[in-house]
This record gives sequence, C-alpha cells and structure tokens, in this order.
Amino acid sequence: MKFFELETLGDLNDAELLFLDQEPEVMGLDGYCLAAGERLGDSYPEEVKLQSGEDRPGIQLSSVLGNNFNYLIVCSAMKDVIAATCPKDTLECLPFTLLDPRGRVRSQEYFFINPIGGVDGVDAKASDIKYHRSGAIVGIRKLVLDPEKLRGAPSLFRLQQDLQLYVVSEPLARTFQERGFSNVVLRELAVSTTS
Repeated sequence: MKFFELETLGDLNDAELLFLDQEPEVMGLDGYCLAAGERLGDSYPEEVKLQSGEDRPGIQLSSVLGNNFNYLIVCSAMKDVIAATCPKDTLECLPFTLLDPRGRVRSQEYFFINPIGGVDGVDAKASDIKYHRSGAIVGIRKLVLDPEKLRGAPSLFRLQQDLQLYVVSEPLARTFQERGFSNVVLRELAVSTTS
C-alpha cells in the first residue's frame, strides 16, 4: 500500500486560493495541540474565529485551506470523508468560523482536523534519522515507512517520529481525488519493501 504526506501549505503556486497566516488568538498556547496531535477536548473554546489577512491576494475557498501554522483545515464534506474512515478516538474534528479581512463571516463550513498522537510507522534502518544524545529525534533526512508497522493504522494519522507530518493512506487519497476536493497536495512517501 502507498502512503502520502498531506501538505498543509496547500498549492502555493495558485495565487487565487485563500491562504491563512494568522492563528486564532482565542486558542493561545493550545494552538500547539492542533499542530502536534495533542487532544484539546473540553479545552477547545466554544467560539473560535479565524480571520484571513489582507497580505495575501487570494480569496478563493478550497477543500483544504492552506496555512503556515501546520493545521489541517478542511471543508465540511472532506471532514465527513475523513471521519467516516478513521476510528472516532483517533481524531478530533473541531469547528470554527472563517472571517474575511474585515471581520465578516465568510464560512462556517470548515474544521480543524487533529489526528491524535502518533503511529510508530518508520523503518528506522532504511531511514536517515538524526538523533540527539538523549535519544530524541532532531531531524529526518530520509523518511522510509515500514508497511508492517502500519497494518491497521487509521487512514489519516501522524507519525510518532514526526508529529507535524500528516500521513494519508492510498484508499483515502484516492477518495479525495474521486470526490474532486481542491487544494489537496499529496506527496508520496517511501515505503520499505518486505522480503
């Protein structure tokens, strides 16, 4: 099976697409949880508003809203597809209100998708991983996934070795394509061959 990285920046070559560069202020330090797979649960504010800035010219909405804070932000229809293919306890789908640069409501049909935790799915021998002397991963120069470790993994997950990376299974990637979701930028990840 193939696996893909889902890029949260979106298609940076399409200047027409809305790109978000301001995190919601109400989140405070909890915004880190959305980027790193920590469960927000009841600490998620009741009303979260995300405002698009005036610095970027693009205004066209897309299925994935590109952003520079590593949040996976998707439209309601794409959220439904993801939620239908992942066990409920592996995912948070958190609603928010999208505002235009003047503070007017633009959409209430978007969600932060927060895959919880990480799956140990890396082939450490085939990968090139740089470790600190404490054992913590400092960087991954070459990432190779281990298909055996990923048997039974959700269709969307984070890697334990890199919690900021969103990994999509081949069947889910195919569904994204079949449904015609826009601004979905997928990069195929290397997978080790089993003997």
